[in-house]
Amino acid sequence: MAAAESGNGRAGGGATEPGTRAGRWRLGCRLVTEAGDEYVVTASLVRRCLAAVDGPPRWGHGLVWSFIDVGRRLHRAQSWVDRGAVSALRAAAAGATGMDARVRAALLEALAGGLPVAPDRLFAEPVRVGAGQDGAGQGGTERVDSERVDSGRGGGGRGEADLVFGEVGAWRAENGGGYRLTLRGEQAGCDLGFAPGPAPGAEGPDDGGGGGPRCAVGGRITVPGGRAAVVVSGEGWYESGTDDGLLAEAPGGGRDIGRRLLTVFLDDGWRVDAGGVEHVEMAARTVTGHRTTLTAHGPDGRAVAARDVRLRPHRPWTSLSTLNRYPTSWEVASDHLRLRLYVTAHFPGQEVRTMLTGHGFLCAAARVSGTRDGRPVTGWAVVTAVPAQRIGDLEEYLGRLQEVTRREVRRLYPDRPSAALTTSLLGGTGASLDGFADTAVHETLVRPVRHLADPGGRGWRAYVCCAAIELLGVRADPYAPLLAAVEVIHSANLAIDDIQDGALHRRGVPAVHRVFGVPATMNAATAAYFALDRVIDEVLPDDDRLRLAVCRTYLRMLRAAHGGQALDLAGHTEEMDAAVASGDARPLLRRLRATHRFKTGVPARAFAELGALAAGAVGARPAAIGAYFEAVGTAYQISDDVLDVLGAAAPHSGGRRKHSGEDLRSGRVTMPLAHCVGRLPADRMSQVWKAVRDGGAPADTVHRAAADIARSGAVQACRQEARTLVDDAWRRLAPLVPDSPAKIMVRSLGRYAALREAEVPAYRADGQDATGRASEEGFGHG
Repeated sequence: MAAAESGNGRAGGGATEPGTRAGRWRLGCRLVTEAGDEYVVTASLVRRCLAAVDGPPRWGHGLVWSFIDVGRRLHRAQSWVDRGAVSALRAAAAGATGMDARVRAALLEALAGGLPVAPDRLFAEPVRVGAGQDGAGQGGTERVDSERVDSGRGGGGRGEADLVFGEVGAWRAENGGGYRLTLRGEQAGCDLGFAPGPAPGAEGPDDGGGGGPRCAVGGRITVPGGRAAVVVSGEGWYESGTDDGLLAEAPGGGRDIGRRLLTVFLDDGWRVDAGGVEHVEMAARTVTGHRTTLTAHGPDGRAVAARDVRLRPHRPWTSLSTLNRYPTSWEVASDHLRLRLYVTAHFPGQEVRTMLTGHGFLCAAARVSGTRDGRPVTGWAVVTAVPAQRIGDLEEYLGRLQEVTRREVRRLYPDRPSAALTTSLLGGTGASLDGFADTAVHETLVRPVRHLADPGGRGWRAYVCCAAIELLGVRADPYAPLLAAVEVIHSANLAIDDIQDGALHRRGVPAVHRVFGVPATMNAATAAYFALDRVIDEVLPDDDRLRLAVCRTYLRMLRAAHGGQALDLAGHTEEMDAAVASGDARPLLRRLRATHRFKTGVPARAFAELGALAAGAVGARPAAIGAYFEAVGTAYQISDDVLDVLGAAAPHSGGRRKHSGEDLRSGRVTMPLAHCVGRLPADRMSQVWKAVRDGGAPADTVHRAAADIARSGAVQACRQEARTLVDDAWRRLAPLVPDSPAKIMVRSLGRYAALREAEVPAYRADGQDATGRASEEGFGHG
């Protein structure tokens, strides 16, 4: 059986038996220096067999390794793939039933060139899977017996395959039955020997951590920021055949699978492997089935599987890079084994970002405490958690940000009054106020804003700020306070907008002014416009030029947004009268576009530019990022107009809710109504406008008018305008930022803004629609 060769994604057979489709190897260790510094190193290699029409099978390979500095709370990771892995990811995306079509289209665009999406990197040299020191490791025959490879689960004897990860590192058998791990990266590396102890028995589960021998580990590591390698020693393990979710084949039918593995080493010599899988329905994110396993391995290698397992996650953390939600502690228990362990990650944020799992996964170093057989135990662990993360609905995905946003809003606008809050809200001038003022300030400045911020909205504006940061390759988590500023400012704007429009409800609750009164609402909302000032010191470095640029960007947005609101309040009735009379809607459309741009587009631009500036963007990037999100915001407002018409045109669309004809009912001129001019016959256009012009039209009248507008082609014209706006801005931005998961999601967001609730064409792996043509919906490679 020939060994794998991955430089071009093609290979002979490999280290898996004929007919199998994947091979996986996983290893890790805890290391300590002479000075007592603690580190954890992990590595996983996966290979997948790809379908081949003729000739030898094709293989795809991926490598992920993590370097965790426990004391300094640093987590560094790298992920590498070959072109075969990229092909596998493209094929999976093309056939991913149930995935949001916008996300799938953007993913296929990113993978169309056959190169990986950052932070994944392409191996410059082939991955080789060979046998022993006279095999692949020395450029020999590169043959391997699959049963000997798999013996890592129960053996540890001489002869398992060498794994050469291109130029990045290798896992090689050594004389005497040991192994050597070498890894090379920009910030960290290692040269470690693994000396296996007694092999585990064969009783363990096949997917809950596979066993593998406990090893003494020693050698040298290069730490992030260090100039020279340091000597380390410790313990670890290796195993093969464990499905850890890397490059895994996704199930069909709108389902996804989440996996978790806890590898626990106790100080009394026992090892515990716990984990399992859960099946998730993608659209609703509901768990439809799960299976959990636990096996304890004694110091002599004997394995005992638990008949009862409790694996309970706690203390969730949401990554702003992937919006994946991970536990940071776990309770592991079995009455049968008299085992109760508490596994706690040393720190949150131990996420590996890689397309090999979809977006990323948790690879966390953890400490362990608890009891085994009635006696206290401590230890260490490595936790791998790959959540079900295929995106079935983009709105649901964006909604995952709400919990983080609410947490940050509570920090900025807390639940209870305090002297410190009063001082902060009053610009540092409240220290001399008596204590009674704290409650008054909280009641009048905080509670009105929280009334609207707590229910939350769709969350895309807060996501804009995160996405702009991530587009530049910077982690957004340290900038989480910006989410609160964006949400508070947006909520304040909505509160004022509801007063001016006489709205009764917003976000499922009574409008703020109906609860707190108009004067208090106006005062609290205008005060909230200064929320950004309260977070700048927290998230920005002490750089006066940067802070000045951020403040100027924000103040320009405030002026533009108020100008857009002024145009909106002035209305477009006279321009609509003229358009209906002349049959020429061009002047009206120009004014509507300006209103949408200033009211919705420019604020989105400012939030994006704030994120880009905070992340250190220079040159053409901040303006290009801002221009794209301005287009996204404007397109979102256009699609909002469209949804209002479609909601009213649908049967049984009565009722006073958003997207059910409120604009037509109130006589507001919107983009679909303006685009209707010249598309409906002049007499019918005149009748429609006369019926709704002065507001207060009954529901059946609104329904008939909306149906005429929808049938006229005005909806298609609005969607085409929104698509063109977003696509033109994307063409300018795309060359300036590298392909990344953030770029995929930003592209998806633009398509969502332009085509909310519209049918999106199916896509093939080559980026064309199901007919073989470039999409007419504007979803080509532009």
